[in-house]
Amino acid sequence: MITNKQLSQGVSIIPVFISAVVLILGGSWFIAYETYTYTASDDIVGGLVKNSDFNFYLDEVENSQYDGIDKTGNREDSVISYSDSGYEQRGIVFYNLSLIVYAISFIAFLSSILIFVRDYELIPNISKAEFSAVTFGSYIAIVIFLLFMASYSVMAIPDAVHEDHIGTDRSCLYDDDMFIAGVDNCDVYFTNDPQIDVINQKSTWSIGLAFIVFFVGMLVPSIYLITSTLERLGEVEDEPDPEPVLFFDPEARLLFDINTGEVVGSFTDDDREFFFDEEAMILFDESTGDIVYSPAGLPPVIPVADKIEEDEVDTESETVVVESATDVVGLEVVEAESEAVEAEAEVVEAEAEVVEAEAEVVEAEAEVVEAEAEVVEAETEVVESEVVEVESQETESKDKGK
Repeated sequence: MITNKQLSQGVSIIPVFISAVVLILGGSWFIAYETYTYTASDDIVGGLVKNSDFNFYLDEVENSQYDGIDKTGNREDSVISYSDSGYEQRGIVFYNLSLIVYAISFIAFLSSILIFVRDYELIPNISKAEFSAVTFGSYIAIVIFLLFMASYSVMAIPDAVHEDHIGTDRSCLYDDDMFIAGVDNCDVYFTNDPQIDVINQKSTWSIGLAFIVFFVGMLVPSIYLITSTLERLGEVEDEPDPEPVLFFDPEARLLFDINTGEVVGSFTDDDREFFFDEEAMILFDESTGDIVYSPAGLPPVIPVADKIEEDEVDTESETVVVESATDVVGLEVVEAESEAVEAEAEVVEAEAEVVEAEAEVVEAEAEVVEAEAEVVEAETEVVESEVVEVESQETESKDKGK
């Protein structure tokens, strides 16, 4: 199924192809058919009918003349340059038309390149919105140039033809009312020639195939591309900011974002050997395998195997770095969830420690109470012993008295 992006790319090639065909293969831009009919005596009337075809190109004119009626009789072909006498004004007009045609062709070629560069992101430092804006303006310029070319042809060519024929027998045929697509005629009366009374002149002008193909082949695709580019421009404006594209400069030892130019990390004072994985955008220490920088900000350490032969160590370290980069990218979500679980566990553990501390305080208070009870008990025993001793002494004194 053809997507809108592929369709725009295909349509953008059409103006380039049309301009190449018209400029290389050529073709007539305007066609003029002229007829001269003489009114004269019967004995010469057969030789007084002429027909001429004119094919106007951007750089020259092809002329075919016929001596008979309806393009019969002898035919004489010739190629006339616009620098020849009688074509000076028309030469200026067609030169200006050629400049407009080349300008339109160049803009169409450049616009087609911009569309491919935008769609395939061949220049990452320039956003799609900027490409779309330039492309939109270029196709607007093509439409404006085409309309100017058409209006210039309608106004300039009749004036140039009229000025080129001033003072000739066809000056009445090409007057100020001439149009590039239509029929004009007039009669020229002769009074000094007894054999020729009137010359009836008739001209039929029409637009050539090259003009039609170029105008339509440029206008229709340009209008479509203006519409599609305007829609794409709106889509690009609604898109979120692009993901950062990191690049590590080993000489300057700087890690920066290509899109914004922002320096993400500076390691000018760090003498370690770093390896940067462009796909995972992770910076490693080649000697230890430690992750110095990762998009998620995680600093996991990649285990390094025991010492073996130097060639095998280099190969395995590069393999471990690449595999670790893939694992880190694939397990970022899992590690984030595990960190959340660990945080909750730490909260529970902290609460348990508080409870344990409170229990220890209660136990300490119980020990203090128990110690106080032991002191009281000891004091009670001392008092009792003293009372018994006093009583025994009193008993002995009584016995002695008796």
